[in-house]
Amino acid sequence: MSMFTYFFWLVAFIAGVAISYFVPETTVSIGGKFIFVGAWGAVLGLVLYNVCKRKLDIAEEDFNEALYSIKDSKLSMTSELPVTSPDPLAAQPEPEDMPLPTGAISSKEALAKKVDEICVKFPLDAWKKYTRCLLKDRPVPEVIKSLEELLPQLFPNASGILYMYAGTQTDLHKVLSFGETVISDDVIRPVECASFDAGDIVIADYSNPSLNGGCTHLHLHPHGVSFCAPIEGSEEHFGIFSLQTDVLPDNESMDDWHAKVSAVATTLGLYVANQNLSARYRQHSIRDSLTGLFNRRYMEESLVREVSAATRHRSPIGLIMLYPDAVAQIQEQRGRHAVEQLLWELGQRLPGYVRNEDIPCRYEGEVFCVILPGADLKITRDRAERIRHEISQLKIAYGETVLETTLSIGVAVMPVHAGDARGLLMAAGESMQMAIQSGANRVILADALGKKR
Repeated sequence: MSMFTYFFWLVAFIAGVAISYFVPETTVSIGGKFIFVGAWGAVLGLVLYNVCKRKLDIAEEDFNEALYSIKDSKLSMTSELPVTSPDPLAAQPEPEDMPLPTGAISSKEALAKKVDEICVKFPLDAWKKYTRCLLKDRPVPEVIKSLEELLPQLFPNASGILYMYAGTQTDLHKVLSFGETVISDDVIRPVECASFDAGDIVIADYSNPSLNGGCTHLHLHPHGVSFCAPIEGSEEHFGIFSLQTDVLPDNESMDDWHAKVSAVATTLGLYVANQNLSARYRQHSIRDSLTGLFNRRYMEESLVREVSAATRHRSPIGLIMLYPDAVAQIQEQRGRHAVEQLLWELGQRLPGYVRNEDIPCRYEGEVFCVILPGADLKITRDRAERIRHEISQLKIAYGETVLETTLSIGVAVMPVHAGDARGLLMAAGESMQMAIQSGANRVILADALGKKR
């Protein structure tokens, strides 16, 4: 399509639009104008299509004529050439059938040899087992075991050690080691490894006499080449993977080992980061954010579970519910932050006043409760009295002042005061309310409520 044809079509279409715009609405309605513009565009489009199609047909005919003329000229030239014997190249065997020079191997054999070399560099079966453990989120001991099987195959004739933090971020402890040579101590500090500060893989070539610094923890066998990689993920540092070999295998280079060390460190780092995130999520889903005690959801689930076990084994279960009496006064005099400081202090101390098997929780607001599996009325009452006495002696520094409080405590025991979890919770709550109304700083048993729930 030429520019002239396109320009003519565009001018005609705009003219139709202009005509419809200037026609008064008393003569033609808005809807009629839109119909006219649409019809006018359709007519012009059809005209333009026919014009372009005609030009294409003419061009195609000209092209075919030129092509036929070229073919005719080639045929006439071929007929004038003398007849010769068949092309000798056509009778030659295919490349696959040709005899190979002495010492050469076929492409198929070369490919198979290359695949074997790759398998030697990277043991796929052991790697698949290791990554399967990571992808299926298997427990840490199972992942470490599969990694312990993988590393000697992945790094032949080498020795290595994997360090991880154990509770604190001050020391790194050996998790696993492999190889015949001991290259480092069982416990090191993070600053002893250059990869800790670098945040990347550090390679040391001990054949280089100008080598300075580097990883000082690799002092037991400073020979050949060493690799140290940080185990990191989600911007956290979890450990260090160190590797040493006297000589690299003939069919592998420094880059090959660098890539393999990176693969191990990266996958393990992501796995540990995922484990940490999962643990934090589980922790936050059952813990109260202020006090660190179990939250109400976990308390209710635990109470149902413990009541079911107590019913099955015909054993008692106690429940203590407590309220700090000074909350309203502290709120009025010191503000909400002081109340939160008081609740935090109670949350830190309450677990120390109960047994290991007991479950201290923040029930709601300023109310706490403790589930005591297997505790009868005497044990539960004695435990409540101890908590009340200890907290009444507590003095909490808050700025230039001191926070202190007493407790109003309600006690209920199943099967004495209730027959199920709901009844036990209600009995303990009503007993606590009675303690508050009776003057605070006391323990009230559900016996005072009357009938069993």
